Amino acid sequence: MSGSSLREKAVNYLTIFLLLAIVAGGMALMYPDFKRSNALSRDNEELANDIDRRKQEIEKLKENQRRFRNDSDFVEMIARQNHRVFPGELIFIFDKN
Repeated sequence: MSGSSLREKAVNYLTIFLLLAIVAGGMALMYPDFKRSNALSRDNEELANDIDRRKQEIEKLKENQRRFRNDSDFVEMIARQNHRVFPGELIFIFDKN
């Protein structure tokens, strides 16, 4: 009877050990995929943020296009910032040194 009990304990321990080994092996096999998934999620978030920034830039450019077509004061302001002058106009630019 004691031999049977010892044998059952050994089988139980072996079964538990094998199940733990299978779980540990599965986790070890899945870890690289888990890391890759996290990296891809971060990349996806960065790309989504970049898309949002670019959409804002596009909206700003479209607004500037609209203002160039319809707002003469805006056109003159941009021209002055780029040192453009009207014909016959004399402009003095001073160095800030």
